[in-house]
Amino acid sequence: MSDIPQNFDLNLVLTAAGATVSAALIASIIEVLKKAPVIGPWIDAKREPGAGVLLSLGLVAYTVAALQLPLDLVSLASYFVAFLGISALASKSHDLAATVTSSPTP
Repeated sequence: MSDIPQNFDLNLVLTAAGATVSAALIASIIEVLKKAPVIGPWIDAKREPGAGVLLSLGLVAYTVAALQLPLDLVSLASYFVAFLGISALASKSHDLAATVTSSPTP
């Protein structure tokens, strides 16, 4: 049996594997929101990183609340590290996707 998860649930968000999936999800959500008629024009190149940070924070906070995880000092530190990882990976995922889509094809 493989240790690779076959589905995505909230228990996975705060793990290393979940951070990469969460980051890709957040980068995708930002791309979809940019095409939305109301919020799309507001999200420009300057606001995209901020949107990624807010979505990352929201995802970690929702996970902690929904799973009723403990709120002691050590746990809060681990949630903060998860938030930093997801936020940084979301930013890098978006930058990579933007670079790939804007590069000329031969």
